[in-house]
Amino acid sequence: MLIIKRLAVWFVETSSEVLLLSLVLTTLLGYDQRAFLRGLLAYAAGIVLLFITTGYLFTTIVARALWRGRRLWSYPAVATALFLIHFEIMNIGLHGAFEPSHRLRIRVAGACIAFVCTFAGTLGLRKWAVAHCRVAEIPAG
Repeated sequence: MLIIKRLAVWFVETSSEVLLLSLVLTTLLGYDQRAFLRGLLAYAAGIVLLFITTGYLFTTIVARALWRGRRLWSYPAVATALFLIHFEIMNIGLHGAFEPSHRLRIRVAGACIAFVCTFAGTLGLRKWAVAHCRVAEIPAG
């Protein structure tokens, strides 16, 4: 049952990363004033595509499902490192997808987003697991 919870938390974390990174790209790289939502969705679709093609989704789902670190920040640190590695894979694969002036800001923003989302997910998962243990301890009847 815990693996299902881990996967549910991973899904929420990843969806949050996509949304927040889309907002960053939309504001940083520009958008049409009359079609903000369309621009946001276009960036989100591009991020999902890059997350799939670089293997980021696969590595993070495996890490979230299997990671047993005791420290609250250990999985967020791993997820942040994975984000940075996969960002470089994407950047090299696309022969410099972003202008050098934007690259550092996107890297920093993406790393912060990955860390915050996975940290919040780890907190939520711990509280969810503790609540489940407390329910299991309540005697029936």
